[in-house]
Amino acid sequence: MPGTDHSKHGKYKSDFRKRGTSMASRPTRATMAALGAAALLAGTASHVAAADSRQSTVQQNDPAATPSAYTAYLRHSHEEGATDALRVFQDLSQAEQAKFLDYLHDPAVLKSAFDKSANQSTGTSLSTRNSTNTTSLYDGDVVIGQERTISGPSVAARVLSSGDHTVNYTTYVKVLGVKVIKLNLELNFHSNGRDITKVNRAEASKRNLSGVISLSHEKEKKWLSNWSFCERGKPCDSGHLANASVIWEGNVAYRGSVIQIDKKQYMRANVHGKLTDYYLHNA
Repeated sequence: MPGTDHSKHGKYKSDFRKRGTSMASRPTRATMAALGAAALLAGTASHVAAADSRQSTVQQNDPAATPSAYTAYLRHSHEEGATDALRVFQDLSQAEQAKFLDYLHDPAVLKSAFDKSANQSTGTSLSTRNSTNTTSLYDGDVVIGQERTISGPSVAARVLSSGDHTVNYTTYVKVLGVKVIKLNLELNFHSNGRDITKVNRAEASKRNLSGVISLSHEKEKKWLSNWSFCERGKPCDSGHLANASVIWEGNVAYRGSVIQIDKKQYMRANVHGKLTDYYLHNA
């Protein structure tokens, strides 16, 4: 694949389950497309002179098989961000578009992207209300990012004011400037000015422009947890933390088989408006 030295990746070992009939021992490019997309949350190019019916079948199995197929897929997609992704993709040169599709079909690229995403868990404070950290791979062609945003007044090192407050945790993957996957978890909780007293709601949303995986999620979970700290000779401190989680389910059907991958997105916030823990891991 252009721009990628597979010898550096090592052997790719998938973390998904396969059900149904077995797939061919030597995967076609459409099979690799499915595998690549599953590794991202865990994807054949036809001959130029192929008949229209065969070309239609290839594109149906893999909407990212060719630049024209992927363009049509984005143009007809109802996913959030599809219009922006189409604009960025069309601005790429032909060579860059081919490289983009190669990245989408490379399981090592997509797996390494979300492995890096899982390793970026560093907290953010209320004083940095909007915070982003990114990691670049493949000479900057692939960017993994995590964003955290907090609503309400920005007051460093103090508890949140009395009222409702919202924290968002988003993880995403960009390939050559196209944001292909975005998973967002939102948590809203109530503070009495001293402690978190209630978790009001948790909501999950996503962008999936991979073209080869169906992505859904289970019902979001929300809850309060306790914390306490005792120092010798001093009164103990205690309070509550707001928690939210969601299980993302990805499925790819190909030739009678289903490849499945589950990911858990989680975050926990304290009364200072800080995310004390967050991650996207295998469920």
